[in-house]
Amino acid sequence: MAPGGLLKQPLLWFLAIGLALFVADSRIPENRGEIVITPALRDRLATLWTTQTGLVATEAELNSLLDNWLKEEVLYREALRLGLDQEDSIVRRRLVQKLGFIAESETIPTPEQGELEAFYLENLDDYTLPVRYSFRHLYFQQLATAENALARINEGAAAQEFGEPTMLNPAYAYRSALDLNATFGASFDGQLATLTAGSWQGPVQSGFGFHLVWIDAIHPSEVTPLEGIRPQVLQDFQRARQLQARDAYVENLLEEYTIVVEPP
Repeated sequence: MAPGGLLKQPLLWFLAIGLALFVADSRIPENRGEIVITPALRDRLATLWTTQTGLVATEAELNSLLDNWLKEEVLYREALRLGLDQEDSIVRRRLVQKLGFIAESETIPTPEQGELEAFYLENLDDYTLPVRYSFRHLYFQQLATAENALARINEGAAAQEFGEPTMLNPAYAYRSALDLNATFGASFDGQLATLTAGSWQGPVQSGFGFHLVWIDAIHPSEVTPLEGIRPQVLQDFQRARQLQARDAYVENLLEEYTIVVEPP
């Protein structure tokens, strides 16, 4: 069999992995220590069971939970003993994530009124509503049909006589550029920005076809007052402080290390 064919044999890979684990096991001390099942562990597993099921664990259920935990603990310790956590991106990412949670876990005190107001003003763009549109539309599959309908409407025909069936709503209110593009497709908002309120205009192209549009109102960008969104601003403030605490924690850790960059 060709060398390339050997590499495709599952049995060969199984034997190779088994041999690697055997070699690793033979080079690691046999002392595996002891596993202690404490009352605190039993209470934690019982609490977890109650949290997940809403029921109090019976003695048999608790024993089963302990048995499963013990099997998992043995596998976990053996994996660490064999070094299976080394160079594993998933394990690395999870450990980094958990340590990040610890770094962010410090309780953030409630800010003073002036401190929250300062945070609000520093991040005012996050609390500013963009330009929004309220409009009606008539849908057409073909451009020529839409153009003909607009001409007829401008001659005095009733707009409700035109338009083709569609799953889209006949009217939308207070829709931002993000909303419009999510519903009608990219660049739809840019086309609406060229129109004025109070008349049928178009055709405007979307991802579905063509539309005649009557803009009822163009709502300008406006800042949401702090008093109207105080809970949201407070939540954002606390999250920002948590991230700052995490960054400070990492910076302090970096000071404990000597960073050496080897040349390529």
